[in-house]
Amino acid sequence: MKKHLFFIAVSMMAASVLTSCSDDDTSEPSPESTQLAKGMFVVNSGNSSDQLSGSLTYIGDDGSVSQNVFATANGRALGMTPNDAIVNGDKLYIVVTGENTIEVVDKNTLKSIKQISTPELMGDDKGKNPRRLIALGRYVCVSTFDGYVAAIDTVDFSAANIYKVGSYPEGMAASGENLYVANSDYGQCINPSISRISLTDGSVEEKKDELINNPTSLAALGSGLYVLDYGSYNAAWNQVGAGVYRLTNGTVTKVADATMMAADHTNNLIYTINAPYTTPATPITYNVYDITTGENKTFITGDDIDSPAAITVDPVTGDVYIASYKTNPDTGYADYSGNGYVNKYDSEGNLIGQYETGVGPTAFVFNK
Repeated sequence: MKKHLFFIAVSMMAASVLTSCSDDDTSEPSPESTQLAKGMFVVNSGNSSDQLSGSLTYIGDDGSVSQNVFATANGRALGMTPNDAIVNGDKLYIVVTGENTIEVVDKNTLKSIKQISTPELMGDDKGKNPRRLIALGRYVCVSTFDGYVAAIDTVDFSAANIYKVGSYPEGMAASGENLYVANSDYGQCINPSISRISLTDGSVEEKKDELINNPTSLAALGSGLYVLDYGSYNAAWNQVGAGVYRLTNGTVTKVADATMMAADHTNNLIYTINAPYTTPATPITYNVYDITTGENKTFITGDDIDSPAAITVDPVTGDVYIASYKTNPDTGYADYSGNGYVNKYDSEGNLIGQYETGVGPTAFVFNK
């Protein structure tokens, strides 16, 4: 019965979950909750090699910046390698890959409500290395490197359903009555695919294509599904084939060279960064692709960015945020053990702010 109710509830909600926020979570904040100013959380992955825990930075729309907000509120570190976060109702969900946990946090007080162990939730054979999150109304879905997606009930934090998908799943996107999953195959280029989970009956289908080698992120815009694919590495260990690919009616077409992307669902735009790993280094480009016209043009030159790490678009204002590592003055390369920063641009590419983050800024979630 619970599975049946999940299919009904999610299929009704799926059309409205193309952004990460939802008002469908009916839990009420406690009377002592303090309302955070509108702004954005930055998930900092830390550096596991140097045993540097991940952290959470909060950037207010007023330009204020607060570091280590999770640790400050809870008296403990977030843990190793947080990778993603979403806001759903009055809760913030943070997936911490190195700890096999999802932290459920009151988004106003930042106090931990629940620390979910994904192996305990899903089973030791299904729940290791949780990776990415998506909100579906009352449910939050998480992908794990074991090859599964779990739909978590946000009321009792149980697994409403667990789906077997493809190899090493990463990002997800909802469109209509379907949930799509990017199965990266851990970059092995042996068994990559895109899974389609039907939210009406729970069936799962896989789509494979010779152009899809290492899919990591998805965005549903217009009538198409847009896939960020990291490509592969040639004999000289140069990254090749990375880009944004459009999947429409079973046909895959490359629309832009890219190693990072962010979708503006309001204006049908995809902002891209192309910074492939090559020797000698390939010049980094920052473009914007219009899915309506097919035009792909320069967004910024990037002269004010050291080493891009992530990109997102404010769903309300259309402002673009690009996270970066700083350059290590001793080596001349990206400093993966020092604090990073975020640049804020308007939709015309004008720099309107810069904010320091923690170590390894990797993901954003808006608190609007």
